[in-house]
Amino acid sequence: MLLSVTHDKIDDIPEQYRELYTEQDGKFVLTGISGVKTQTDVDRVQEGARKEREEHKATKAKLHAWDGFDEPDKLREQLDRVAELEIMAKGNKEEFDSKLEELTEARVKSRLGPVERQNKTLTEQLAEAKTLTEQLLGEKVRRTIGDKVSDACTTAKVLPEALPDIKLLANQVFEVTDDGAVLTKENPFGVTPGLAPDVWLSEMQEKRPHWWPRSTGGGATGSGGPGGMKGNPWSHDNWNLTEQGKYIKEHGVEKAEQMAKAANTTIGGRKPEQKKS
Repeated sequence: MLLSVTHDKIDDIPEQYRELYTEQDGKFVLTGISGVKTQTDVDRVQEGARKEREEHKATKAKLHAWDGFDEPDKLREQLDRVAELEIMAKGNKEEFDSKLEELTEARVKSRLGPVERQNKTLTEQLAEAKTLTEQLLGEKVRRTIGDKVSDACTTAKVLPEALPDIKLLANQVFEVTDDGAVLTKENPFGVTPGLAPDVWLSEMQEKRPHWWPRSTGGGATGSGGPGGMKGNPWSHDNWNLTEQGKYIKEHGVEKAEQMAKAANTTIGGRKPEQKKS
């Protein structure tokens, strides 16, 4: 008995071959042999090919009216001259001469048409490129600030749950300078301008003590300050000439100047007054 690709009943299939068939839509289809195509598969391919031929035929019929216009740019140029040709067809030579100014204007317009369209396209592309560039630069600045502040937070041992609050404020008070440094800028939040992230965190210990564990935050003794120091040695509450000298030796004059500035004094300057509560 010859096997068919499909059978209406399972009983029509020899028992030893029944496991090669699968029931589909009320029929038993040969699926257990790789590469076997059903009539449904063939019909589907043929129908797809038929639709493609019909669509191609319809498209070709639409384009038949444009035979000879295989260069779109030249066609557009000819269409731009329609206004000029209409003027020339209005009357005789005398009328044409009297409309010389109008004709000239039409010709100029037809010549400038492609240039204006190209200029519009270039202007739009330039605006898009400018917007994209600003977005990329903004993302780069935020990422640079975020990386520097995150490193400073790790050193200052701030609480993990305080990081979202810290980064939110950091994005508003920090900027990346022309030389690539991350420093605080003029801001309405009372943060001293010109501070690096670690010095800024030292200043924030008094203003945002909840960013640190109780044993190290808010000016308390501990290792929460930049570089593990116990508070800002230039501040009124932590004024210590020995610690100031150690900080300058370990971190350099530039960073020390920032610490002193954050405490409202200078290196070698007077001890700042105690802040009023």
